[in-house]
Amino acid sequence: MADLRGVPVELRREPRWVCWRREERNGRATKLPVCAANGRMAKSTDPATWATFEEAVAAVGRWRCDGVGFVFGPDRAFTGLDLDHVLVDGVLDAEYRWVMDEAGTYTEVSPSGDGLHLIFRGAKPDWAERSRRGQPGGRVVEMYDHDRYFTVTGDVFEGRGTLAENPGIVERAYRTWIEPEAATAQPRLGEAAAGAGAGGMTDAELIERMCSSRNGDAIRALMAGDTSAQGGDHSAADMALCSHLAFWCAGDAARMDRIFRSSGLMRDKWDSRRGGTTYGAQTIERAISGATEFYRPRAARRQKGKPPAAHNTNICSSADAGGARGGTGRGAAAGDEAPDFENAPSAEGWRVDAKGRLWACDRDGELRRSVSSTAPWVATDLVDVDTGDVRALVRVTVPGGVRERALDRDVLLNQSKIIGALAPMGANVSSANAKDVVRYLTDVERRWGWARPRARSVTHLGWAEGALSSFMPYDAGGKVRFDPSPDEAVKARAFMEPAGTLEGWVAGVAPARASSMAFRCVMAASFASPLVSLLGVQTFIVYLWGRSRSGKTPTLKAAGSVWGDPTEGADSYFRTFSDTPKSIVRAAALLHDIPVIVDELQSKGAVGGQAGKRQVVEDLLYSLSLGHERGALNSDRSMMRAGSWHSLTIATGEIPIVGASTQQGAANRTLELCGEPFADVRAAQAMHHLVAAEHGTAGRAFVEALRRNDPAFYAGEFRRLRDAVGKAANGHPQADNVALLALADALAQFYVFAPGTEWAACLEGAMRMASWALVNATGADGTDTDLKAIQFVAEWLVRSRLHFESSAEMDRLERWGCVEQYRDRPGFCWWVFSSVLDRALADANFDRQKTLRRMADEGLLVEGRGRGFTRQKRFGDTRVYCVCIDNQALEALLDRAAGAAPSVPPSQGGGPC
Repeated sequence: MADLRGVPVELRREPRWVCWRREERNGRATKLPVCAANGRMAKSTDPATWATFEEAVAAVGRWRCDGVGFVFGPDRAFTGLDLDHVLVDGVLDAEYRWVMDEAGTYTEVSPSGDGLHLIFRGAKPDWAERSRRGQPGGRVVEMYDHDRYFTVTGDVFEGRGTLAENPGIVERAYRTWIEPEAATAQPRLGEAAAGAGAGGMTDAELIERMCSSRNGDAIRALMAGDTSAQGGDHSAADMALCSHLAFWCAGDAARMDRIFRSSGLMRDKWDSRRGGTTYGAQTIERAISGATEFYRPRAARRQKGKPPAAHNTNICSSADAGGARGGTGRGAAAGDEAPDFENAPSAEGWRVDAKGRLWACDRDGELRRSVSSTAPWVATDLVDVDTGDVRALVRVTVPGGVRERALDRDVLLNQSKIIGALAPMGANVSSANAKDVVRYLTDVERRWGWARPRARSVTHLGWAEGALSSFMPYDAGGKVRFDPSPDEAVKARAFMEPAGTLEGWVAGVAPARASSMAFRCVMAASFASPLVSLLGVQTFIVYLWGRSRSGKTPTLKAAGSVWGDPTEGADSYFRTFSDTPKSIVRAAALLHDIPVIVDELQSKGAVGGQAGKRQVVEDLLYSLSLGHERGALNSDRSMMRAGSWHSLTIATGEIPIVGASTQQGAANRTLELCGEPFADVRAAQAMHHLVAAEHGTAGRAFVEALRRNDPAFYAGEFRRLRDAVGKAANGHPQADNVALLALADALAQFYVFAPGTEWAACLEGAMRMASWALVNATGADGTDTDLKAIQFVAEWLVRSRLHFESSAEMDRLERWGCVEQYRDRPGFCWWVFSSVLDRALADANFDRQKTLRRMADEGLLVEGRGRGFTRQKRFGDTRVYCVCIDNQALEALLDRAAGAAPSVPPSQGGGPC
């Protein structure tokens, strides 16, 4: 990586850095921004993916990147000028030398070695909308002040290592290389105020009026060529006179030029070339763009009883400005035609021109001063479906298009809050104009609030208006809008767009679901989450625990991939117990009907060791199972709005939660399962990769299919399953929760994994899963512990079959024993290395001696000479102590222990549609 010591300290202090990596896409080399926190793609429009300078530098090696980059954010605090292919053997092309000599700001050589990056303090001109243009000789010039990033090398060019502000050079570079045609189309106040002339006065009369004004002495000195007030700086004197002329000539560039040429300041430099324009034209343009008001002679003012066309109650800007932006004059009546709210409307005392700029007007409707280059407006009133509260959909027209954000109305009426709400959208609002912006919005509300359109809106994901209604964000834009708060909008991105196809997702997930009941239970919990509000049942927790490296995390991600992107990252769907309880609870309120996924219980730290950790986790899980936040007060002692949800929580860890000391409420609401979803580490890793590329498709298909049936169908099927599971559960406290998972599993099989399967077959498979869950769930009778261990051994043997094949070593697998067919009868036995079985039982927290003793008592071990429960068997030249397990006896015991899977009586109404 390049030596970055040359980067200015001011840039280093900004927390807007990313890493970058060279990649080839579609046959072209590109530089992709990388988030320093997680190695995923960064976004120049998302501050959550940015980092500090030190964090970005430290992450370059970790994520195998090529360097760091600086982001130009929505505040437009910096501008970057990129000159590509302008260096030949380190020598700058003569056509670009002027910008280097006059810019006076930080300049570095780009990573390619033949380009330059210049970074200025401040933004481009408001009217400068283009960003890139090709130049002769294959060169390219680009200029950005927001929503992009520059690679940074620290390779300072010609000693220019200090950051500076130079709006004149930025504007000149833009007009020279990006948009040369703008050189004669400078923005000026006259565009928004047609006819703002000097009332028919001649130049001589106007000069006389100027010299007799309050600033007449200064103007008279400048007209005489006196630069003493500017310390002898001729350029500063030129600018001072042009600033006076911009006001008195009402932005008439031609008239300003005529009067300046008649002054004592006129010299040859005035007509000297500056790229595609001249020094004089640039000076006049800067003066006009900096003007905030115009001189208006009394003769040009409105006569009593005769309002001009510009004050028509339905037209707010003049014909020169390109038409009205909505309308109102101060004499408008309630019956006047209302604006369409597609653009910012005007109101009494305020005018919005055709370019979206906000101006303050006097009583006569004449423009007095510029307020903002980006007028915000409330486009729609958003009525919250859940609370009835009314929020505002605020829009701002910025370079690149229109941006919108849902805001609480009190934010729009607060000068300090409105800056933080609108500035990130790219709006030109600051402490200097916030008061005027608030006044404008208030006046528009008073004048046109009654005519504004309304829309029903929700701030959470899931069912919008109750079960089987619109499901957010999949159905956003229909009858109900999805308008989360700015912070929650970032967290909702994971669900906005699907990735891959449903067929690809099913092909990757179905094999794991078929081979592991633990995996199947977790997937059923994911599909069960939207059924909670549909059936009116209590929310609960599904917690899967087991040894490390057994595939619990990819299982959790697979469950999350039903609904959205489950990959880790800042503000992602994927949560861990190391997150704060408050953030997890707030995430549940946003998800609402989509399951909450929380990983890595063992990573949770707490005072008091293991007991303290258990207490903190119990409190968190109990809060999640309540379905709503606990009450809290705002800083003003008012009650904070509490979120609610109907989702299940799916969590994983390496230690159990429910124990003898667990409070009863938490124990009853936690379905704790012990299992190992994956025996093969490679299969678990493959699931990680699968869900990163395939996600969000199954949930869409599942929700759409659920709407085909009436709620009564689901209620009837749940009652039948609950009765069947209850009979087989022998009083298990989790029977109802297991029944809900069984219903979700059957529906997922019917609609997603195997469409066209008979409903009865789907229920049969779901009940087999329910039987496994009842046996492996905490809360069963204590005498079942040994049976759980035996069932673990049986599943472990099946999953590890490849390690017992004679070809294991050829496949580079560790040999764990062998499978031997009986010679005198059907069936076979497992010869398991004693050390391997000991390790597997210990990792699953089962006692070896108790488990083998119970297996011997049940006749599962093949007797012979040996020590304890083991026998010796030769493998090659080595004799190894093994445990010999009769497979037929093992299956018979498990069948007796579990009994037949609970049967469900046939439905009188048939299966789902």
